[in-house]
Amino acid sequence: MKRFVIILTIQLLFTTCTVFEPDDKIYYHNVGAEGYVYYDEKPVLDALITVSSHFKGGGLASNGPIHEDFKSDTNGYYCIKFLRRIKHEDVKYYVISVCDDYLNYNGDGSISSVKIRNSKKTIQLGKINLKRQCRK
Repeated sequence: MKRFVIILTIQLLFTTCTVFEPDDKIYYHNVGAEGYVYYDEKPVLDALITVSSHFKGGGLASNGPIHEDFKSDTNGYYCIKFLRRIKHEDVKYYVISVCDDYLNYNGDGSISSVKIRNSKKTIQLGKINLKRQCRK
C-alpha cells in the first residue's frame, strides 16, 4: 500500500499542470495629491482634473498612456490618486492637467513616479487659477 501511494504521488506530480494567470491587477500609490481650482477668484465646481500615467515603454504595452479623471467639489477642492503599476508595467511619470491647462512640475510638465513613491504624505498642489472657465 505504501508503494502504491508513493507511485501515485509521483504520477500526480508529473501530470499536474500549473496555470499562471496574467497579472491584470491595478495598483495605486498610497500617496495622492490635492489642491483647489479657481477661476476669477471663485471655486470651480466639477473642474476636470486628468492624470495621465505614462509607462517605461512609452505606453502600456505600446498602447499609450492611461488617463484617469477626477472632479473638484463645490469648494474647488480635488483629491487625486496615482496609478503605480498595471499588467507588469510600472508607471514612469505622470502629466496632470486641469481642463486644458497643464500643471507644471519640475518645469517639464510632468511629475516622476519616484517623487510619488518617495512622498510620505499627500502632495499639496496648491491653488490653481484657471485662465478660462472649465468646460463641463
